[in-house]
Amino acid sequence: MISTCRRSTLVRRILSLLIAPVLVVLVCSTVGTFAANEIEPEPAAAKAASGKISQQQATQAALQALPGKVTDVTIEKKRGKNVYVIEIVADKDGEETDVLVDMTSGAVLGVEH
Repeated sequence: MISTCRRSTLVRRILSLLIAPVLVVLVCSTVGTFAANEIEPEPAAAKAASGKISQQQATQAALQALPGKVTDVTIEKKRGKNVYVIEIVADKDGEETDVLVDMTSGAVLGVEH
C-alpha cells in the first residue's frame, strides 16, 4: 500500500504530465483557428471591385486588340499584376487566344495562345 504523502506526490506528477499536453493542444488549436480565419483568400468579386476598369471595359479593350467571339473572362495574376484574361476565338483563323488586360489601367498587356 502506498502512503498518503507518496500518493499525493504521485497524483501531482501524473496530473502535471497530463495537463501540460492538453494545454498545448488547446492553445495550438485556438491559434490555428484564428490564423485560418485571417488567411482566407479574397473572392474574385472583391478583386474585381478593387480594379479601376470593369469586366465589360476589359472585354472591349481585348476585342479591339483581337476581333472575335469572347468565350470566357476570368481574373488571374499574370506577370506580377491582377489581370482580366479574356478568351477570344479569333474571327480571322478561329484560333482561341487569351488576351491579358490590366485591371487598373485597361491596357492590353499581351496575348497567350
